Amino acid sequence: MLLRLILLAILMFAAQPAQADDSVPLEWGGQRRPFIVHLPTGKTGEGLPVVLVLHGGGGNAENMRAMTGMNDVADKHGFIAVYPEGYGSPILDRMRTWNAGDCCGPAVKKQSDDVGYIAAVIDGLVKAYKIDESRVYATGHSNGAMMSYRLACELSARIAAIAPNAGQRTVEGCKFNRPVPVLHMHGTQDPCALYDGGEKCGGCFSKFLRFNVEEDRSCLPVRTVVQDVAKLNGCEMTTEVTLQKGALTCEQYKCGAQASVSLCSFAGMGHRWAGASDKGPSVCAKEPDKKICSRYEEIVGPGSNDADAGELAWAFFSRFSLPK
Repeated sequence: MLLRLILLAILMFAAQPAQADDSVPLEWGGQRRPFIVHLPTGKTGEGLPVVLVLHGGGGNAENMRAMTGMNDVADKHGFIAVYPEGYGSPILDRMRTWNAGDCCGPAVKKQSDDVGYIAAVIDGLVKAYKIDESRVYATGHSNGAMMSYRLACELSARIAAIAPNAGQRTVEGCKFNRPVPVLHMHGTQDPCALYDGGEKCGGCFSKFLRFNVEEDRSCLPVRTVVQDVAKLNGCEMTTEVTLQKGALTCEQYKCGAQASVSLCSFAGMGHRWAGASDKGPSVCAKEPDKKICSRYEEIVGPGSNDADAGELAWAFFSRFSLPK
């Protein structure tokens, strides 16, 4: 049984072809947690904005780089894409999680200081690349989306805006020291982070690998979370549709200029990163007919190519910077 799980994990998170990206070493909390840095073509990094791209629970930095296609978005728009590494499981080190407060996995059980880790990543970027500290943004998928919400609550002095994807987290008790712009992206048929909330959120990764572990937890409706953020930012509780394309509908609250809050919903999409880059386990990019690929779609639901989540996130981020 253990051998089968390990083989599945290898298939799911096999290393992608080598890219000319930097792996920056970082020790944190007694673990090696290097982060991957992709500089846009022809750039040194000096004075450039940064997008932190946080993987989902059970994933890792390399997997997130492959799944999102954010390197291409960074090259097109001239920002640095950074892929931090979550807290590692003592058994399967490549399956990592984030301590988003009440989720997920070993990171929560060990109370990993992941907010401190992200602050250390930013410090490393400032030192090594001389980035623009006023334009550091965070996006993330699933557990990484939840972590981006935690960063908005606890690291808003350094994170200019966030764009969570397919993962919601309560902001109850959160006190922004300034309005934090938020773009939330989510599939309406997400079976893992339920769009309408419920008592059985989470557990998709365990179901995929057939772990006999109960990971269900309650989650709030996505609209409730986004509305709560809008309240924290002092926005009015009315929305207008700003983008409609195929299955995608984006709605924006009426907020101040530096306090934008939007929800982009993908009708019928599952627990996915919208865009052609999300092909599931890495083996499926070349062999989509493998059984593991159909099982992945069965667990997480269908994707959507009506928009690219990375492009949506950058279009949003590019409007904001930290106050001087």
